[in-house]
Amino acid sequence: MTAVIGATGVGKSSFIKGEKLRKYDRLLVWSPLEETDDYQSFCGGEVTDRVSEFVQAVKGGVKSVIFVPSGKDSLIKAQFDHFCRVAWLLPGSHVLVEELSGVTMPSYAPPAWKKLSTAGRHKGLTIIGASQRPAHIDKDFLGNCSEIRCYRVNYDADAKVMADSLKIPTIYETDPKTRKPVAIKPMEQIRMLPDFEFFHKNRNLSVSRGVNKSL
Repeated sequence: MTAVIGATGVGKSSFIKGEKLRKYDRLLVWSPLEETDDYQSFCGGEVTDRVSEFVQAVKGGVKSVIFVPSGKDSLIKAQFDHFCRVAWLLPGSHVLVEELSGVTMPSYAPPAWKKLSTAGRHKGLTIIGASQRPAHIDKDFLGNCSEIRCYRVNYDADAKVMADSLKIPTIYETDPKTRKPVAIKPMEQIRMLPDFEFFHKNRNLSVSRGVNKSL
């Protein structure tokens, strides 16, 4: 299970499309911002905003299905529940959930999503969750991830969550004027990341810094 975190336009989609979804047998995408994320062009999948059409496409064996939620919050939550329940029934699938902060909260995960994120690997599911605001998403999801890719975030609350999750150390750089070492704390390092640069927490808990590969 992989978390992909970062503000808009910093490189999340290029990582997901270029690396995490290079190969898959079946792909289900929850895409609230499909108009700009455009997973349909990437995977050539079927796009729908109706649960009945989503279920029909899955039953029909469509390889890639993109669900675009719409309506009031209560309706979107019901749609997300259906999406997760369908995903649970498709062992071996890749499941991508964009904008997690819209359907989870720090202290609450919808039961069907919690089932996916805690037990999905036992069914061979590959779960990818993306968010611009990690301070607003399900804490258990981040805690259960085997990999975390973190790009720049724009708020201190989000930087704090990611600094705690990544456990990156404070670094010291020489001030060009005073020639003395200056401490750059983890939160600041995350807030200062240039576009397409990231910290990546690996399965062995090591954390590396790098730049996105070209699509």
